[in-house]
Amino acid sequence: MSLPVAGAMRPLLLSKSSTKGLLLLASFGFLLVGAEVFTNGVEWLGHRLGISESATGSILAAMGTALPETTIPVIAILKGGSAASDIGVGAILGAPFMLATIAMFLVGASVYYFADRRANATDLHFNEGATTRDLSFFLVGYTLAFGAALIPDGTTVAAVPIRVVIAAFLVVLYLAYLYLSLRAGELADSDDMDDLHIGLAIEGVLERVGIDPSADHSSDPHFVLTALQTLIALGFIVYGAHLFVDQVEWMSSEVGIPYAIVALIIAPVATELPEAFNSVIWLSRDKDTLALNNITGAMAFQGTLPVTLGILFTPWNLSLAWGTAGFLNAISVLFAIVAGCIVLFRARRVGEDDFNPTPFLGSGVFYVLFIALAVYFVTLGV
Repeated sequence: MSLPVAGAMRPLLLSKSSTKGLLLLASFGFLLVGAEVFTNGVEWLGHRLGISESATGSILAAMGTALPETTIPVIAILKGGSAASDIGVGAILGAPFMLATIAMFLVGASVYYFADRRANATDLHFNEGATTRDLSFFLVGYTLAFGAALIPDGTTVAAVPIRVVIAAFLVVLYLAYLYLSLRAGELADSDDMDDLHIGLAIEGVLERVGIDPSADHSSDPHFVLTALQTLIALGFIVYGAHLFVDQVEWMSSEVGIPYAIVALIIAPVATELPEAFNSVIWLSRDKDTLALNNITGAMAFQGTLPVTLGILFTPWNLSLAWGTAGFLNAISVLFAIVAGCIVLFRARRVGEDDFNPTPFLGSGVFYVLFIALAVYFVTLGV
């Protein structure tokens, strides 16, 4: 009797795997569509709010697309348990690691790939002040977060646990970052912006029913329309990211990949895709400032606010002891800090000149090294 049952189960397993594969492809579709619509909407939203182009990339785009990866540790922490704790810590650390390595690599690769259609060719035109500000805040915040894990338990400052002090300082640090970012830069020129997608759709519908639009909804859209499109696109991004994570987690469980590895590597690949897709789209359209500050702004956010959740509500397991899960966490932080330092030092040296994207390609080396180290740990069964 066991053989027929096993034979009957095999098609079911294959069917389930096929369904998961289709859902995985569907998640990419949601992310791609969401990123395209979001980049268009957030540019107009920043323009209508009177926010500089660099601040639009560093704040609106970065915080908006950071929502998917931020919700994962929140849900994991609320769920509780050791496995959930591993997922929470991994997700918090994985996001800045992916941004500082693979996302930066995609910036450099995209500049070279789209060189033929770009006005700047292989030069990256960037806002030196915004970029160095973003990376400086990220490096200070993330280094403090790393230090919080190495300070012995029970350490206090004026009877307040040191972790609470560091967490509070990180919140203040990000508020200072927001203040400085909003004060800097100049408003983007609407002549260089594509028509609002939802505005074009509204005008198309009105024309089909024989109504002449009384207002220009695409090239001069109302604030409500820009906000509506941005929120709709954000919904696509959040849903696509979570759909991707669900499928990848199921597939990883089938081959026995530890939860910590899933949270640190696989989940952030999905949740950081919005930043990467947004930046690739902007780079293909010569909007280098938006593209780069979208990533560096997300790094400033991820290196200050989400890490406070890990510091306060998880064991915050970062260890320099070889052969532990905490070691992989610590290495991911160190790699992200080093990769961020390389880009920061290069940006300061370049100043107001255009940026050669080669240093961004080097960021991918840290990602490859970490993957090799993670594979080694999994092979050992750590």
